Amino acid sequence: MENKLVLSVFGGIDVLGRGFEQNGFCVVQAQDKITGGEIRRFFPPINVFAGVIGGSPCQDFSALNRNPKGYSLEMQKEYCRVVDESNADWFLYENVARAPSFEIEGYSQQRFALDLAWFNGYSRLRHFIFGSRSGVLLNPKIETIRITKGSAVVGNDSRSFRACCDIQGLPSDFDLPEFNATGKKQVVANAVPLPMADYVAKLINESIYSGVVAEKEIQHLRKCLCGCGRSVVGRAKTAGDACRKRYSRQRKKVTENVPATSQKH
Repeated sequence: MENKLVLSVFGGIDVLGRGFEQNGFCVVQAQDKITGGEIRRFFPPINVFAGVIGGSPCQDFSALNRNPKGYSLEMQKEYCRVVDESNADWFLYENVARAPSFEIEGYSQQRFALDLAWFNGYSRLRHFIFGSRSGVLLNPKIETIRITKGSAVVGNDSRSFRACCDIQGLPSDFDLPEFNATGKKQVVANAVPLPMADYVAKLINESIYSGVVAEKEIQHLRKCLCGCGRSVVGRAKTAGDACRKRYSRQRKKVTENVPATSQKH
């Protein structure tokens, strides 16, 4: 595959797209709300984009939201519509941990989590859903948080704009002169941290474009049985030691919950 033209949906200031650009992709942004656009009126051309990336608004999915309006779910469906209409070879969706999963016909899919603390020590858990028409699955890392430097950036963050940018991994000269001070922090807080964006872009680049996964292996790729979403190859059932322990605990819990009469049969 040589096409590295990517459509960015719900990009905002598009730090996710910046991560892909750093890895040789050409990113085109769809209409976005913060620039006066309307995704409901956006209809992508078919068979032009290799991939679709983006994360729909997450406010309704947040545990802090006591009065969800359904807008986040509607926008998630709009994302799926854009992927389907574009007929892209692959897609990457990003959101909070409570965001519901979805299925888009024709794609092999996996869901996995990444934490910013694995990259720079500031904890921020994000979930990703990756899908491909070829059957390729990604094999992202999974780590344990031990020590953190601080919390994630939020819209009303008391730290300086510069400090918020540093946490998100943005360059020292990054600025948003068209926004006021409050707006700057809000859009930076909503963005995918650049270290995460760069990492998932590298995963896709290596798995789809660099031939790391041989064509003959694609048919044998399976998801880790622990439910983390990582891929396994060959006879492996889990993606690593942590996954193996988690799967073992899950099996033990299931066994303990099975009535004794059922176990005899």
